[in-house]
Amino acid sequence: MRDAIPLGRVAGFPVNVNWSVLVILWLFTWSLASTLPGTAKGYSAPVYWLAGACGALVLLASLLAHELAHAVVARRAGVAVESVTLWLFGGVTNLGGEAKTPKAAFRIAIAGPTTSLALAAAFGGLVAALRALHAAPVVVGVASWLAGINLLLGLFNLLPGAPLDGGRVLRAYLWRRHGDIVRAGIGAAHAGRAVAFVLIGLGLAEFVAGGVVGGVWLAFIGWFIFAASREEEARITTRQLFAGVSVSDAMTAHPHTAPAWLTVEDFIQRYVLGDRHSAYPVADPDGSIVGLVTLTQLRDVAPDARGSTRVADIALPLDAVPTAGPREPLTALLERMAPTGPRSRALVLDGGEVVGIVTPSDLTRLMDVYRLAHRGPAVTSPV
Repeated sequence: MRDAIPLGRVAGFPVNVNWSVLVILWLFTWSLASTLPGTAKGYSAPVYWLAGACGALVLLASLLAHELAHAVVARRAGVAVESVTLWLFGGVTNLGGEAKTPKAAFRIAIAGPTTSLALAAAFGGLVAALRALHAAPVVVGVASWLAGINLLLGLFNLLPGAPLDGGRVLRAYLWRRHGDIVRAGIGAAHAGRAVAFVLIGLGLAEFVAGGVVGGVWLAFIGWFIFAASREEEARITTRQLFAGVSVSDAMTAHPHTAPAWLTVEDFIQRYVLGDRHSAYPVADPDGSIVGLVTLTQLRDVAPDARGSTRVADIALPLDAVPTAGPREPLTALLERMAPTGPRSRALVLDGGEVVGIVTPSDLTRLMDVYRLAHRGPAVTSPV
């Protein structure tokens, strides 16, 4: 996930957090602080808000445990785990490949919801113990809320549609039944779209009934699932369409390079005007490639600053640019690229030397050619 802040490593996995986590932290805190006065009376407002903040942080840890469960099982199954990221809708475990068997795929998918349900049971047991010990009602209320939210999280993630864990479980089942991972993935994506429509409908109904916040949130989640399921189907269809295609088949060979030491003004006047490219590898005086610069980045420099800003000052660093070898499968590179922004371009390296660049226009043209050749279905987005 883009724009994520590294937090360190947990159980050997890189853990990142997106800025949108602040939104769910506030929502969880507000939700719990607003609920507690009805179940734990007699406390001041600061106590309720402090309890809400503590509960929200523990819930965030529960979300991390959910994702780490996926990561641990994936590692045991021989699937590389690139990172675990927490964000607005909970978390995502970025895998570096596919499970080799339907059984392994099922175990990876079910690990998260199982962990959430186990946490719900653990917090439920804690509630019973706290009540037996006559603990403070506000503490019991927080534990009870955590039990309920983890139960809801576990059950919701079991809904049978991609990109939810239940959709991954469904895909594993269809894969085992039909022996075709592509067919299974498309089936799970279609199921995800159906789940999305149901959630959007329920959200609109709740909104009309007066539940403004809950209705909008439910519809928003439905919209996200709909968009993610479409992206999943497009990704799978693209993988099928480009099976056996190498990066060299898609790239623009020998792209023009941008001298890192030039000012933006000089580069625009001497290189960009009259050129058809939208992205340029950035080279040091010794010829080594140090990054990538796009027309968008050049455009974002204020006109009065272009004479004093070097190309190197605005270039995306090389370690942040997707790279590939010319003989690498194109589908593997697409997994590392983004639909928009600087990461929508990739540099093709051979022996440390740039031999090509892959841009969205290169991919669109190749898709058009292959759809004509294979008479395949329309694909909305290659990445």
